Amino acid sequence: MSTNMPDLSSYKITLWPPDAAYEWYLSDHPWAAAERTRRREAEHRFELDNARKVQEWIERTRASDAAGELLDRPDGWRDDLVGLAENMAPVVADNHTVASVESAEPDDLWVANARRKLENARRASGDHDYTYPAHLLGASAAAYPPPGWNAPQ
Repeated sequence: MSTNMPDLSSYKITLWPPDAAYEWYLSDHPWAAAERTRRREAEHRFELDNARKVQEWIERTRASDAAGELLDRPDGWRDDLVGLAENMAPVVADNHTVASVESAEPDDLWVANARRKLENARRASGDHDYTYPAHLLGASAAAYPPPGWNAPQ
């Protein structure tokens, strides 16, 4: 197997129902660890970018209201818009905090938690004896490429 990290950005991983690709994604394979890091960083950037966009909208709405630019709108419109902006402010702050906390969680803790959730979900769905596959743990996991992935020839 090639030691070069392939581009797995389009590799489909199904969280529910969990599949072999998701099991592999939670493995100790070095590619899986690198892909988790890449995806978690991308998710963090996405969440922070969304929070920034909503915060900018809140600030624009507040500025427009303070400048009197919303007074000529239909009855209730201004109150609804300003109310929405004010209600969104704590949500944006919470989302920003959650994204920052989640991104700070070390990969080994994140993976241990995700494996435990996977085991619980599989058992709850009827696979009562399911345990995370031992062959995907430790250094031996490097021998198992992503399911369905074909190495370039």
